[in-house]
Amino acid sequence: MKTFKQFQEEIQYLDEAVPLIPAALSLGGKALAAYSAYSAGKNLAKGKYKQAGLDAIGAVPGGRIFKAMRGLGATKNLAKVGSATQSLARYGTDNAFSRGVDKVTQTGVNLVTSPFKGKTAKAKTNVNNKPKVGDSGARYDKAGNQYSRSGKLKLAST
Repeated sequence: MKTFKQFQEEIQYLDEAVPLIPAALSLGGKALAAYSAYSAGKNLAKGKYKQAGLDAIGAVPGGRIFKAMRGLGATKNLAKVGSATQSLARYGTDNAFSRGVDKVTQTGVNLVTSPFKGKTAKAKTNVNNKPKVGDSGARYDKAGNQYSRSGKLKLAST
């Protein structure tokens, strides 16, 4: 059992690491937005205007839309609707930002679930529980009764 002093030391390590989590998430979001802007420029240069527009959506966060709408004189509720619409478009369309988010979340899910893969119970596939190899061509029905070579049924109980 841990002593109180050991417990306090572990808590101190956790307290030092916790402030790093929001900073890492913020940095990841900014990196995905920058990649989305880069992908939009690349698609624009190739002449793929629709995909460039979708990728440009991923470069603009919903909070910027809220601030821009408030700056133009929109009410608070209308600005919230604009921000929510931008966020839905950012995560709900096929753009570079949402593909990056999907890849990151799928990797996280795979890391968490990987220790549990392959440990499910296997169902029996042989209903008759009789071997098929080397049984000299004997046939069985679902109840386990054997057919003779002439096709007559031999009951398993006799």
